[in-house]
Parts: sequence; structure tokens; C-alpha cells
Amino acid sequence: MLRWTAAGAVASPTTVQIRASLAHAGHARAGAPQPTRDLSADELLANLLHFTAGMRTPRTRPCTTLVLSGQGVGARSDLVALLPRARAEGVHRVVLHASAEELTTGLPTTRWALVDQLVVPLQPGADLGRLKRAVDTIRAEGGQVATHTLLDAPALDRLPEVVAVLDGPADGPHTFTYPFPTGPRAIAETPPAAVAVAALRAALPPLLARGVPVAVKGLPACYLGPLASTLRRTGNRWYVDADHQLDRALLFFPDVVAFHKGEACRFCAASDACDGFFRAWLDRPGAQPLHPVEP
Repeated sequence: MLRWTAAGAVASPTTVQIRASLAHAGHARAGAPQPTRDLSADELLANLLHFTAGMRTPRTRPCTTLVLSGQGVGARSDLVALLPRARAEGVHRVVLHASAEELTTGLPTTRWALVDQLVVPLQPGADLGRLKRAVDTIRAEGGQVATHTLLDAPALDRLPEVVAVLDGPADGPHTFTYPFPTGPRAIAETPPAAVAVAALRAALPPLLARGVPVAVKGLPACYLGPLASTLRRTGNRWYVDADHQLDRALLFFPDVVAFHKGEACRFCAASDACDGFFRAWLDRPGAQPLHPVEP
């Protein structure tokens, strides 16, 4: 089903992300507005029902994937009742974005028994050894864990240290994301794409050789060369926070993020797997133009 937006028609998503509070440190900021407060337990349930039972109409599709994010969301006591209700309403997949601090201080075991996957930020500023032990414990107790590394300047400087934490094969994927141009500061502080690509080309081949599942996001296929096979396209989703609830929820595309593709992308063999790139990054001095990848 299509949904008409100011940017044209987009496919109606079947994923809803509910950001219950502030953003986690280490997770990629995509440009969504910062919520002014946390969601209450009643609001969490109301939004869950809106995007499941409330979307069972001839013109809408109910969501079958629920993503929960926000600082401290994993420790909320109301999840014990909310997540079984989500299953009853047709949610097949639940993803919980946890923080490194939550895992190393100990989430209740019931949390990863109720979710299909935990996503954990893996950044060099964290106690990586302690985080790895926490992840290993969760896996031993039946939980599935994916990691996420934002390719900011500190991460690129110490990428081999981050990669050394990753064992394989694992639940994965282990995702590496080039930052979004969320404002002047982010644009000024983000290393050039060529620096990120060089770091990935040096760090990822040993992981791939060991069968570790790896995904790269935020960079176009034509920049990645031999690593283009690791590229993963971003799926659209409904985005809910305290200020954007129910029928005021945002669409990730185009309300939060708008990737750019040029004329050359029409002839690219990797176009179906590639999001494109951000106009702000392409406008930086010395940026490589987008070009088609040969079959």
C-alpha cells in the first residue's frame, strides 16, 4: 500500500519505532526531533494499539515489527505487560535498543526473553571488555544481540579495537553506520567519507573471513568497492515519540531522513540495495560524486 506525503508516494511501513525517552549515547542520530519528555505507560500502550489493531483497515496495514528505543527503555517495568500484548496484536518481531550501561549494570532477564533482538551500541568510549562479557552472558541465557557502531571520529581512530570485540559467527548483524548530517556541528566534526571507507576496508575483511555478519549503512555502494556486498538498505518505519504520537507520528522517510540519488544511480547495479547518500555530504569540498556500480 502507498501513502502520499509531501515528498510523493512511499510504501506504508509495517514497522513502528517507539522512542520512549531520550536518545541512547552511541546510537546514530538521524535528525528526529528531541522529545520533550518520556512516554507514559498508557501512551506506550495507546500507540502500540494504534499501529496494530488501529491499522487493520482496507486502506492501512498493521505493524508487525516493534522497535523500542530511548534511554532506560529496557529497564521499564511496563514492558513485562506491554510486549505480550504486542504479540497478541500481531507483532511478530520485537527489537529493543539498549545502552551499554544498561547491559553492563544488568537488565532483568525477562527483558531479553520477551524480545527477538537486543541492539547495543559498540563505541570505543565504552568499557568494551565488560560489554563483551555482558553480551556473552545474554547469549548464553538465550538472548539474541546485534551491535551498532557509529563511524564518528573516535570510532574510526580506534576501529580495530572495536572490531576485536566481535566474535563470529554471532546473532548479528554488526552494523557500522556513517553519521547523518544532523546539523552544522555534525557536518563539521564528521570525517570525510573516504576516511570512513578506508577504515572499513582495513577492519572488516577479517570479520567477513570468519563469517561474522556485518552490515554497512549510511554510505553509497559506489564508495565501498569490495565492501558493497555488506550494504544494507534502510527500511521505512513509523516513528513515535512523546511529541509525535498516534496519527501525528512521523514517517522515517521522508519526515526524518531524506537520502539523495542522482541521475547516475538509475544505471547502478547496486541501486536496489543502496539508500544513496546525503546531499550535505556530496556538497562537501572534495566529495566523490555518485557513480553507477557495474554488474
